[in-house]
Amino acid sequence: MAKGIIYIMSTAVSGLVKIGKTGTSNYPERMRALEANGYYNVAGLKRFFAIELEDFDDKESLLHEIFSKHQVGNSELFALEQDLVRQLLLSFDGKVIYPDKVDKEKEFDVVTVARKQSALFSFYRKGLQNGDEIRFIPDNTIIATVVGEREVEYGDQNWKLSPLTYKIFEDKGQLNSSGAYQGANYWQFNGKKLKDLPDITS
Repeated sequence: MAKGIIYIMSTAVSGLVKIGKTGTSNYPERMRALEANGYYNVAGLKRFFAIELEDFDDKESLLHEIFSKHQVGNSELFALEQDLVRQLLLSFDGKVIYPDKVDKEKEFDVVTVARKQSALFSFYRKGLQNGDEIRFIPDNTIIATVVGEREVEYGDQNWKLSPLTYKIFEDKGQLNSSGAYQGANYWQFNGKKLKDLPDITS
């Protein structure tokens, strides 16, 4: 059985990820090339997650089939939440290559909890409206604008809170070891953490 690496890369475009494969020995060079040159006219590729697996060809084909409705043309780009793909890859039997020193079982649990929290969070249920501004708690000069029940606008793109939180920490070089974030823990509205705002009952 052929062993190789399946990887996920984030891109400069919110909600767009690359899912690819490479031989184990080719992995460092493949990452450098993609990060330097981009892919399919998309720039800003950054490694997000990589795992070494048996039968990596078949497993990558399966991923592309599962997410085919989200695929951009015939490329390896997908309009997907990166944590969903990572959660699926963590369920496979393999060795995590990136990030380093990851406990697979613990990581799966952390990502699962973060995704559930993100799916449940609603700006509208917390009393916010489109146009309201929220501030990033670790750096309150960073402001995003609510544009939907679960989306904000930041840097001329629409984001869900958890991927945006990841991107900001990544840009600052301050990612946590898991790379999973419950976005509502890191943003505030009128001085109150989003997670702590009471639900508005109609």
